[in-house]
Amino acid sequence: MTTHHEQLREKLIAYVQDAHAMESQVLLLLTGLIETTHDATLKRALVRHHTESEHHLQRLQDRLEALDSSASLPKSGVAIGAALGKGLLDMLRGDKPSQNGRDAFVTEHLEIAVYQFLERMAEAAGDPQTADVARRNRRDEEKMARLIARNWDRFFQLTLVEAGLAA
Repeated sequence: MTTHHEQLREKLIAYVQDAHAMESQVLLLLTGLIETTHDATLKRALVRHHTESEHHLQRLQDRLEALDSSASLPKSGVAIGAALGKGLLDMLRGDKPSQNGRDAFVTEHLEIAVYQFLERMAEAAGDPQTADVARRNRRDEEKMARLIARNWDRFFQLTLVEAGLAA
């Protein structure tokens, strides 16, 4: 019979695997956003966040190894497939600046939520190292979400310029 502690640990591993799959998808999404963003300031922020996300993914991988587990191939495969499909659609759609801003904002808040729950699960399972990883990763996501929110007018103006509607 599985103990309560073992059940918490199994649940924690599943949460880390979910966060790992999410970060894999986010890296692909960020690549698409970078490719379709022409504003130098926003592009620099996206490139910086891509690098941060690579670090997030590595931290999660390190935690999985410390927990004697690995990334979930089915979860990662589904996440990557979804990101690739979305990336193809992104190349075809109009209003790229406003759509990119919206997509980035939503993605950052999804990541924040995932890391909030991962931190709580890690604390419940008695894993302070994973809780710390969740907090550190979440801080980067919160910083990026704030940057996006401060730039709504910029995204909007770039959309108008792209559409030939700028005054």
